[in-house]
Amino acid sequence: MLTRERADQLFQGFQKARILVVGDFMLDEYIHGRVDRISPEAPVPIVVEDRRRYLPGGAGNVVQNLAALGAEIYLAGQIGDDPDGQRLKDLLLPGCRAATFTVADRCTTRKTRILAGNQQVCRLDTEKAAPLPARATQELTQFISSIRSALDGIIISDYDKGVVSPSLLGSILGESGPFVAVDPQIGHFSYYKRVSILTPNHHEAGSFLGRPLQSDSEVEAGGREILEELQAERILITRGEKGMSLISRTEGVHHIPTRAREVFDVTGAGDTVISVLTLAMVAGATSVEAMELSNAAAGIVVGRIGAASPSIAEIRAVL
Repeated sequence: MLTRERADQLFQGFQKARILVVGDFMLDEYIHGRVDRISPEAPVPIVVEDRRRYLPGGAGNVVQNLAALGAEIYLAGQIGDDPDGQRLKDLLLPGCRAATFTVADRCTTRKTRILAGNQQVCRLDTEKAAPLPARATQELTQFISSIRSALDGIIISDYDKGVVSPSLLGSILGESGPFVAVDPQIGHFSYYKRVSILTPNHHEAGSFLGRPLQSDSEVEAGGREILEELQAERILITRGEKGMSLISRTEGVHHIPTRAREVFDVTGAGDTVISVLTLAMVAGATSVEAMELSNAAAGIVVGRIGAASPSIAEIRAVL
């Protein structure tokens, strides 16, 4: 069991960590309103808007989590040359040391969620999910190479919008260097060779293997199979109400139950898990200690509406 004293030692290391976030940056738009009647045009509710708010989404939510925990952050990804892109830059860049972003002729990915009270009514996505132009990928590769030696860790946040590609990952994983954590995309598992850790949920891991992973034994066997295929060091499989399972080449297998008391919204929980996990590992935690911290943090954010970023004080209180 992770003690509060040990956790505090690791939290101090969070403040010194230099983390690069690579991936698909998005804008999350939340339109909050109320429903008083059904539309006469179709059997759908009429939402009367009260307010709207904007937050970084996708890889941007990873940045928000890292910033809330005190890390020094670098960014590598693409944002469209449009008003949504400018809004997203305004939200992200003030807390980051370096970044490379805008790609012409692409829109910024935006997810618009319409909520009536605490209930999401629908979601509207605006995006162009396609591979980046070769020149843009080359610029990202050069940027990452220029800052690599200054980094403690790299988080790859893959939402399959076009940033993460075999060539980009080849430049990141082709040599020894910082700790590399991947929040994977089902169709891209074969890309993630020799990473330090992957953090899929059990549906993603099962889809990659072509079979469901439900029981502890199924998760253990599936995790070992993925490690062998990808030559990776560790895999942390999140399992919803069943908690988390860690399969490590050097630290064995560990299962822990969820910390969540009540689940309102799982949006962004995976971003919180990989952020806390990476910070803990680069601060000197064992894989099991890092899993305990990330599990505590995830239990906080699923109890809130929309993507959220827990603070060190909140995680400490849970422990």
